[in-house]
Amino acid sequence: MNRLPSFISFESLLKVFWGWHNQFPTSNHETSLIAALSFIILHIMCIVWLCRRVYTSCFKPSSKQVDDDTKLSTNKTQYTISIILLLISIELPVLLTTTNEGLADLIKGTDSKLNEILQRVPAIKRGPKPPLLLRNRHIQFIPWMIQNLLHQKGGGIPYQRIAVEVSDCINKDIECLNSNLHEHQAMNDTILLDIFPPFDDDSPYSKGFNKTSPVILFQPGLRCRSQDLPGNSIIRKAYEFGFRSIVVNRRGLIQPLKVPRMNIFGDVDDLEQIYNYIKRELVSNDTPFLLYGISAGTSMTVTALSKWDRRRIDKPESNPPVIVASVDVVPGYDMSTVLKRERFLWPYNDLLLQGVKDHFVLQNEEVLRKYNSDAVDKMLEASSLQEVVDEGVIFAGYTNTSSYYGSINPINKLEDITTPKLVINSADDPCCNIQNLYEISPYDMHEGQKFSDMIRKTSRGMVAVARSGSHAPFLCNRNNRWFVSDALTGGYMLNSWADQVAIEYFKAALEVYGDRRYL
Repeated sequence: MNRLPSFISFESLLKVFWGWHNQFPTSNHETSLIAALSFIILHIMCIVWLCRRVYTSCFKPSSKQVDDDTKLSTNKTQYTISIILLLISIELPVLLTTTNEGLADLIKGTDSKLNEILQRVPAIKRGPKPPLLLRNRHIQFIPWMIQNLLHQKGGGIPYQRIAVEVSDCINKDIECLNSNLHEHQAMNDTILLDIFPPFDDDSPYSKGFNKTSPVILFQPGLRCRSQDLPGNSIIRKAYEFGFRSIVVNRRGLIQPLKVPRMNIFGDVDDLEQIYNYIKRELVSNDTPFLLYGISAGTSMTVTALSKWDRRRIDKPESNPPVIVASVDVVPGYDMSTVLKRERFLWPYNDLLLQGVKDHFVLQNEEVLRKYNSDAVDKMLEASSLQEVVDEGVIFAGYTNTSSYYGSINPINKLEDITTPKLVINSADDPCCNIQNLYEISPYDMHEGQKFSDMIRKTSRGMVAVARSGSHAPFLCNRNNRWFVSDALTGGYMLNSWADQVAIEYFKAALEVYGDRRYL
C-alpha cells in the first residue's frame, strides 16, 4: 500500500479540497454555504421522516397494503439513506475542522487603561463558544431570526417615542451645522427617537431610573429600526444593567422623507443635534452618554467620534458632544468598498438590494425625483448595494462620491479618536468580510498601513475578532448557558456574547473613564 508523502497531511488535503486558504480557518464562504444548505436539508428530511413514523403508528395500514408496499418502501429507504450519508459527508468535515470558540485576534491601542478594561471584562478575551450545531455562520442566523420574530410578535419593547426636528444645509461640502441658514434654505426633517425605559416616573419600567441614568445612543443597521436593530436583545440586556436606551431612527428609516435629504449610513450633523436635544431637554448635566452602532450604523459612530474628538482639540469653544465610550458591532471599515459584491457576499447582497431600493428610494420617490430624477433612476438600476450608495450621494448633500467618502468614510481619521472604543468583529462574517480589517489602505494619507495597524496606533481603540459569530448573532453556550434571563419579560433569550461584552464594557468604561463626562 502506497503512503502519502510526508509533506502531505490530512489537514493539508482538507485545505485544498475545501479552499481554506485565507487568514482565518473559518473564512471560506462557499464551503460554509454548501454545508449550511446540507444541514437544513438533512434536518428537513429528519422531520419529514419523523412525521411519517408518527402518522403510520397512529393510522396503521392493512396487512395486504403492507405486503404490496414492502419492495417500494425498501427502495425508498435505500435512496434516503444514501442522500443522508451524502449530506453528512458534506457537513461533517466542516463541523469537525471549524474552530468553535475564542478569539482569532485582539487589537489594542496604546492607553495602559485598556488593560484595566480587559481585567474587568474577561469575556472579551475568552470570546464566544457557539453551540455545536450552530457553528456555521449561516445557520447561526436561524435561531437568532426566530427569536427576533418572537420578540416582535410578543409586543416588542414598549418604547417612548419623541419626534425631534433637525436641520441641514443644502450643500454639505461646506461646514454648515452652526451656520445661520434661513428656514427655506435648510433641509429640515424629523427624526424619531425610541426611548426605553421612558422618561416617565409613572411607567412600571422606569423604576430605579432617573435623569442621571447612563444613556446609550443606538445607531441601527442598514434598514433596521428600534424593534430590530437587527434584534433587540441588546436593549433588554442594557435595561437589566441600568442603562437607558435611545434608538436614533435616522432620516428615512421609519417614516417617509419630508425633504430630499437622505444618507443610508446616517448623518453626523443630525446625530449631534439629537445629542444636544437630549442633553438639553431630557437628562441632567451629569448624565453619561455612550454610543453603540451595529452593522451599517457603525459608520456614523466612528465618523462622529473622529470629528467630535478633533473639534475638542481644535475648537473647544464649539462644545462638541462628549461620549464616555463606544461599542461597534460587525463594522465593514472602508465604507467606499464594503457593500461591493466581492465583499458583501452572495446571497446577502441580493437579498437586501431590492429591499433597500424599496425602503429608501421607492418609498420617497416623489420627493427625491423633484430634486434629482436622474439620481433616482441610477439608484433603482444599481446592481449592488455599493452602487445604490454611490448613486445617491447627491441626496446626502454631496456633489460626488469623492467628497462624500472624503467626509464620512469612518477609516479616514481613526487616529483622531480619543474616545474609548470597542469594536467586535467575527472571522466568519458573511456580510462584512473580516479581510476588510487587515487590508492595506489604498489612501495616500495612510502611508501604506493596514487598518488593523492604524487601530493599534490609536490611544483607546480595541478590536476583538471572534472566531465565530456570523453577522451579529454571536451565539454562545459557554458553561452550557444557551439562554440568559430577559429582564423585560422575566423569560429567557439566546445567550449573545456580543451583547454581554458590550454591556460589561460600558460598565467598565464608566468606572475607568467615567471622568470623561465632565469634558
